[in-house]
Amino acid sequence: MDEKKQRNIRLSDQLVDRLTRLAPKAGFSTWNEFAAEALDLYGELIADLMIELRQIERNAIRLQREQLLAKLRSAQESGSERRK
Repeated sequence: MDEKKQRNIRLSDQLVDRLTRLAPKAGFSTWNEFAAEALDLYGELIADLMIELRQIERNAIRLQREQLLAKLRSAQESGSERRK
């Protein structure tokens, strides 16, 4: 069984009220259980999204680099043809 430890975090009363109201709707007996599960799921989701975003950024940078190199080659070729 997972070892549970108490963590001291500060939550607004409004958030605790909202979690308390939502916990039974989500099938949890306490807001603490709901909050722990929500944080776990949120953490996984955010990590997955950050990994995907990094990949998208790398692909965009690679594509831009390729496009700029193609334009540079084209400009160099047209410049050398004018000199002839």
